[in-house]
Amino acid sequence: MQETAIVKVSISRQIAEQLRAAIVDGRFKIGERLPTEDELAQRYGVSRPSVREALKLLAAQNLVRARRGPTGGNFVVKPSFADLAESLSGAATLLVGMGALDIEEIIEARRALQGACVGLAVSHASAQHIENLEVALARQQDPQISDEGFCQADVAFHRALVDATANGMLRFVMYTVIEALIPVTNMVVTVVRERSDIISLHRQMLDHLQRRDAVALQLSMDELLDYLLQKFEQASAAKA
Repeated sequence: MQETAIVKVSISRQIAEQLRAAIVDGRFKIGERLPTEDELAQRYGVSRPSVREALKLLAAQNLVRARRGPTGGNFVVKPSFADLAESLSGAATLLVGMGALDIEEIIEARRALQGACVGLAVSHASAQHIENLEVALARQQDPQISDEGFCQADVAFHRALVDATANGMLRFVMYTVIEALIPVTNMVVTVVRERSDIISLHRQMLDHLQRRDAVALQLSMDELLDYLLQKFEQASAAKA
């Protein structure tokens, strides 16, 4: 039997993992400049190119950002909710694609989690949040927009609604749900749904938010989810 070759983790990746651990546990604070490439090379006993590659890996994770100039260097940055949610949503989307999650579970999750945002959104929505919702809705109303663009506008609309909660932890959790589940739901029913129906329900939700009517907003959100589930079931029946 042929033995499987053992792949060693690259030096740069090991350095990146150690620096990431130092950032996560607070040894390097947000906004703090990391040691120079020379200092890191001496600390780890490696070459500068290895350090530089490690810093690129951290930059790809949105953990550090390089600044030029006399006071420049590599600084620890605060990852955005969208950046963090992207990696988590990839796993959720994979589960959906593999059939580990079905459409009923997706709708149920959205109903429970997005419903938790309604009261806070009604209480804390600012003029900027309202404007962001209006911009996303206007994009959806563009008759030339593609299915992919329509889904992206859908994501933007629900993100703006979650942003209105002004709750950091809830925004982080919901960004993951929105990124993973809304595009999947949309693409499943895109063939049979009517865009005008989605736009109409989104308009209702925005109007209820502007009037600070949490009960009506919740009802419109439930109606939207019921509509998506109904359209999916129609598509499944037609395919069968």
